[in-house]
Amino acid sequence: MSPSAPGFGACLVKVAVIGPGALGCLLAIKFRLAGEEVCLVDHRPERAGLLSRQGLVLRTPQGTATKVQMPVLLAGEAGPVDLAILAVKAYQTATAVSALPRLLSAGGVALTLQNGLGNLEEMARAVGPARLLGGASILGATKLREGEVLLAGLGPTYIGPPPASQVSAAEVEAVAALFRRAELPCEIRGDIEAVLWEKLLVNVGLNPLTALLQVKNGDLLSIPPAWELAVAAATEAKEVARASGIDLAVDPGARLKEVCLATAANRSSMLQDITAGRRTEIEALNAQVATRGEKLGVPTPVNHFLTLLIRGLEEAKKERGGGG
Repeated sequence: MSPSAPGFGACLVKVAVIGPGALGCLLAIKFRLAGEEVCLVDHRPERAGLLSRQGLVLRTPQGTATKVQMPVLLAGEAGPVDLAILAVKAYQTATAVSALPRLLSAGGVALTLQNGLGNLEEMARAVGPARLLGGASILGATKLREGEVLLAGLGPTYIGPPPASQVSAAEVEAVAALFRRAELPCEIRGDIEAVLWEKLLVNVGLNPLTALLQVKNGDLLSIPPAWELAVAAATEAKEVARASGIDLAVDPGARLKEVCLATAANRSSMLQDITAGRRTEIEALNAQVATRGEKLGVPTPVNHFLTLLIRGLEEAKKERGGGG
């Protein structure tokens, strides 16, 4: 991290959240409620117009509802911004990063809070690695309908510079302060690659099994056969990370349990996708573990099996006309 890198310094002014899904809407709402200058970026003109007119709604399990109005814009209308946060599905990264060159200011920073592996690499191909931050968010958000989300868990967000980043310490702190002002716990990490692998470890255990069994995160703890598979998938991911040069100092079972308890009422993103007949992020999660494991000589039978099951479920949904 270079302290002399050009950019916004400690004065973060304008923020764009890319992607009006569950996480994107949650972040945009929370930032807006904290008084930040924020816009939500969508690639669909008709939906952007609808959300701009009707506003965004944040609901809680306690029954409260908060509505906010904010600009929902196309990428070409939103820039330049100091910070662009990618909150799109991993398979939408290519479309999202194509907007970054015209969205970011000259010293702007792009932060990914996406699931899976490979997102930072794709961002670097679009704008170079110098102004990038990696991140992982343990927020539980469920999309109820367009522009309306349920906050089901308030875990921390971790951010940090990947190895080739030149984002200054002051700028990283400014981004963390943005989250904290919005009452979103945020921690700066110097080992963000390990953090991303650790989140992957959790996602490969929880997401496919909650989607296959149609249960909330917390319910997995009371289904021993499913829990055994979840821990096995996470353990395989830890072994692939180790073979990749990243030794995770975490017990897979304990970490999974921690996240299940913290987001017990949450419906995982993969469960939400399957329920809605949408494409899942299996290719950026379990499939990544299986593919990388094969290249590194690390057996990953559980991740391979779960990948095939979710692919099959996606195909079955398409055959029944459930979307895709």
